[in-house]
Amino acid sequence: MKFDTLTRATAAAAVSLTLALTPVPMAAQTSVADYTLEQLQQASKSGNVEAMSYLADAYYDGEKTAQNYALAADWYRRAAEQGDTYSQTNLGYMYEKGYGVAQDDGQAFLWYQRGAAGGSVVSKNNLALFYEKGRGTTQNTSEALRLYREAADSGYALAQYNLGYMLAYGDVIRQDYPEAAQFFRLAADQGHAQSQAEIAYMYERGLGLPQDDSQAFYWNTQAANQGNRQGQNNLGYFYESGRGVEANAAEAARLYLASAEQGYALAQSNIGLMYLDGTGVLQNNAEAFRWFEQAAENGNANGQTNLGYMYENGLGVAKDVNMAIRYYQMAADQGSETALNNLKILFNAGQGG
Repeated sequence: MKFDTLTRATAAAAVSLTLALTPVPMAAQTSVADYTLEQLQQASKSGNVEAMSYLADAYYDGEKTAQNYALAADWYRRAAEQGDTYSQTNLGYMYEKGYGVAQDDGQAFLWYQRGAAGGSVVSKNNLALFYEKGRGTTQNTSEALRLYREAADSGYALAQYNLGYMLAYGDVIRQDYPEAAQFFRLAADQGHAQSQAEIAYMYERGLGLPQDDSQAFYWNTQAANQGNRQGQNNLGYFYESGRGVEANAAEAARLYLASAEQGYALAQSNIGLMYLDGTGVLQNNAEAFRWFEQAAENGNANGQTNLGYMYENGLGVAKDVNMAIRYYQMAADQGSETALNNLKILFNAGQGG
């Protein structure tokens, strides 16, 4: 019986696109810290829109006062209704998340629309996501692409990442790795960690870019240094295999573990293998089993295959062929040839209930 040959392969994460609370626009606002709460309250009640947005920030962040999402949403609304795009964006976010108001995708969509019309790149990005996913509106891929491009062309890193992801991995538009790489690189150069991991993956696999292990190693390092779990896992693979760097099993194990502890399923399977083999860590079947189990529960086919192997051979757990078959079948259903072959061997041997 053998392990899946892809067990330690790197992989592009199926990353959910992210909605971000808009930061304070540097040109529009200075800092809540520059004013007392009483000053903000007095100016807000006098109708000063900028003060309203500051006051909402204070309640949202719990700065100068107790955190209160309901009051934050109320003051964002007052400023938003007077045309403040910063507050329109943030009110949309409050509705999207259900912070201080009842969760309502329709209201989030409407406020993002108003923020986008006022020029907010964050609203454009978030509105694009709603169009892409059909949240609060009818799905409209072309409108999503248009808005992502507008925000990306304005230099907004999250929109550059989202556009790159859609171009590389979207299932309703023509795949375009070269253009995706361009946008990942723009965001990566701004320090966006997930984009750094994605551009590393594209260099590693030669997707839209010349294959280049040194560039892949560099960008994985940048992502991993920011705590990005995909970058940590993939950098661990480079250290383990000696790609783009001198092989270092202990460093590989450290990086796999850091990623696994953040819930990254492929890293959970990879650190499980390190414990099983005693590579870079002390050999420990129980730890191997624990990590394979977590990877399997997170839907990773490698983890499911390896967990089946542990059950079949009684490693770190009591031997149980029926449980082995169960996990092999899960992995085989996801296309694991190793799991399928292992099932055939068991069935041909007349094993299993």
